[in-house]
Amino acid sequence: MKKKINLINQNDRGNINDSTIMNSERNNILTLIDNFIEQITKIRRFFIGVSISSIILAPIAISLAIYLFTHQSFFKIVEAEREFGLGLVVLLTSVIIISSILFVTGILQYKQIGSWHKKYESYKKEKDDIDQYIANKFNIEIDKEDINKE
Repeated sequence: MKKKINLINQNDRGNINDSTIMNSERNNILTLIDNFIEQITKIRRFFIGVSISSIILAPIAISLAIYLFTHQSFFKIVEAEREFGLGLVVLLTSVIIISSILFVTGILQYKQIGSWHKKYESYKKEKDDIDQYIANKFNIEIDKEDINKE
């Protein structure tokens, strides 16, 4: 929520108090953290897309590599073309290993994104409730458009 309340505590000489500067800095840090969390939430769809694509594409790559390993012509090619065959074995083995890692990572990432989103929604609801409580207690009007943008 973006409230613009300017309170400036000044001493007799017209200088700004240290407590006002610290409160301003604390408010800026909290605003920065809130903006960072908002940006992460906005790119959440991208993270979900990456996770889902790794969950879908990794098994396809593994299946294709295993199919090539088990194909009857594979060993004939490996025997006939020694260097190419060795390179093919190394390549297919690395595809299986990397795709397996990608698959497991995609599943774990997808679970984390889902759990993080639930926590974020809970945080946002609590923050709005606290802001509403403070606004009611001190009779401050909250701009509903700012709340809806968040």
